[in-house]
Amino acid sequence: MKTWYVIGIGFAIAVSLAACGRGRGGAPASQAQASEAAAVSVAVEQIRLGSLTESASVTGELQSYNDTTVAAKLGGRIVEVRVREGDRVRRGDVIAVQDPTDLQLQLRQAESAVRAAESNLRQAEIAARTQPAQTEAQIQAAKAALEAARARLRALQAGARPQERQQAEQAVAAARANFELAKANFERAQQLHQQGAIPKQQLDSAKTAYEAAQAQLRQAEQTLSLVREGPRRDDSEAAEQAVRQAEEAYRQATLGKAQDELAQQRVDAARAALQQARAQVNLLKQQLADTAIRAPFDGIVADRFVEVGSMTAPGTPVARLVTVDRLYFEATLPEVLLRDVKVGQQVETRVDAFPDRVFVGRVDAIYPAVADQARNLRIRVSLANPADLPLKAGLFARGEIRLREYQNVPLTPKLALIEKGGATRVFVIESDVAKQRELKVVATNAEVIYATGVQPGETVVVRGQDLLSDGQPVRIIER
Repeated sequence: MKTWYVIGIGFAIAVSLAACGRGRGGAPASQAQASEAAAVSVAVEQIRLGSLTESASVTGELQSYNDTTVAAKLGGRIVEVRVREGDRVRRGDVIAVQDPTDLQLQLRQAESAVRAAESNLRQAEIAARTQPAQTEAQIQAAKAALEAARARLRALQAGARPQERQQAEQAVAAARANFELAKANFERAQQLHQQGAIPKQQLDSAKTAYEAAQAQLRQAEQTLSLVREGPRRDDSEAAEQAVRQAEEAYRQATLGKAQDELAQQRVDAARAALQQARAQVNLLKQQLADTAIRAPFDGIVADRFVEVGSMTAPGTPVARLVTVDRLYFEATLPEVLLRDVKVGQQVETRVDAFPDRVFVGRVDAIYPAVADQARNLRIRVSLANPADLPLKAGLFARGEIRLREYQNVPLTPKLALIEKGGATRVFVIESDVAKQRELKVVATNAEVIYATGVQPGETVVVRGQDLLSDGQPVRIIER
């Protein structure tokens, strides 16, 4: 309204001057009136030197790098909840606790099973160490008895001779030595069995060897007696029978080698049982530790889903945990800006909740594929939340990425631009005449542009240029 008021006054003055001119009867008044009538009233602004920063605008919703729903690993009853919404927690802090009573009982049972398995393994290892010696002793005893039986039979068949008498005496001596060894082994086995170090089976084996050695000794003594007395028919038959018995005893003794392998297999089985029992203990300890539901990272509790007394199944949500010390938002950029935007560039970010604050972010990543059919690029901008944590996940963010900065360049106001036919033009005022200029835009921002074709200090039309043509007179009504 003020502008048109000024224009009206100017037009009234011009009409008055024209009337005065006509009253004085001169043609100059008519020329002045025509010139005044052809001039267009405009507002102008001077082109100035300055700096211009070219930037790209990006927008997006703030998100947390860590936003996790913490769930129960086991089923059970909640007996304690230690956090509420808004509480800050550190990694490893307990959020909630499940009832551990049943698991504690199971753990005690499993630990008892471990102790029993350890005892079984010790017994099996002792048996495996002593079994080969006992088996070898039995074999040697049976072999000696067989040789003695055969010698007696030969003696009876051939008749007694001095050498035979000597052999019979040596057989008695050998049988007596073997008997003493078997007796000592049997007494040692009795002691070990009483201490619980060996099973009854090994005690029985030692007893058998002892009895066999005792029988061998008696048989050797009888053989010596027969040698001295001379053979009889019944004696020969008895000797043959004794040989057959000794051969069978020796065969049975050699079969005892298989007991060595069985003893080692019992050790392996006991060791496997112990490992299984220990694994069960470790499993129960882990489950007992899992009854304390802990925070996986530093953050803030956003939601709490359980209360004391709640029954949970495996996977039941307990709390939602987020981090806000570092946030990010995703945005799109035209593909033509790919050469200008780099990872690490600064992004000045604002949110509506704090319109007067600027939050400094960085381009954290440029995604490797276009985001849509328009070939826009997708980027991720990260922001470090200040100490007072004003930024929250979900806020809408607006960012400016500085692409280039120009120093001491002519700045033309955008109000002066005329965009037509793909060309950018302005009207420059020279001696109250509008001269049209075509510009080549180098950079732009929201208010001004940096373009070649004009010089600092020149005056351009910023309002009224739509009514102008090249070379038309103008009347400046506002600067």
